[in-house]
Amino acid sequence: MSLESFKLQLLFPTPVLVGRLPGAEAVNPALEASILERRKADPGIARSNVGGWHSAADFQAWGGDPLRRLIAQVVELADAHTAPADQRQDWAVETWANVSERGGSNQQHSHPGSFWSAVYYVRIDPGEGGELILHDPRMPVLNMHAPQLRFRSAGSEQLVQTSPSAGMLVLFPSWLGHSVRPYLGDGLRISVAINLSAPRPR
Repeated sequence: MSLESFKLQLLFPTPVLVGRLPGAEAVNPALEASILERRKADPGIARSNVGGWHSAADFQAWGGDPLRRLIAQVVELADAHTAPADQRQDWAVETWANVSERGGSNQQHSHPGSFWSAVYYVRIDPGEGGELILHDPRMPVLNMHAPQLRFRSAGSEQLVQTSPSAGMLVLFPSWLGHSVRPYLGDGLRISVAINLSAPRPR
């Protein structure tokens, strides 16, 4: 039997966009100042964060113009990678701030109820750890059946690690599981998280 006639098709890709946001140097100092000022007066909430400070999802109410500029750029990027491509989407936006010190991390989670999620890095002090981890959504089922096997030529990785830097933006589907490894430095890691949700069909 000849197998040469079979053509490999890689279906159902997961879109992830990683890049440096234009104008980061102008917006980051103001974002940092507002986040650290808020942290002084607000104890924050517990979600996926282990240690660190997580604001309520009301950052738009106190983030001011720098946050509005950031959201506009995230929306522009999301629109460019959402079909239909000939119209802007009327996204509902939810955003919050995170501040991690030594030992701070985030457990694996996803953002149900949204379409796109983004993380933007405002300040990244030196130190090991703090990487963003994107988890292969196929693995829970595959590992239960055959933990020793992977699909050849179809992405053998179980997770993808991204080391953050100030000004970096990562945009990914909200259903994609993600986590943050413990930060082992003595400074701060400050980030902004954004969810974009589609309006309900009428």
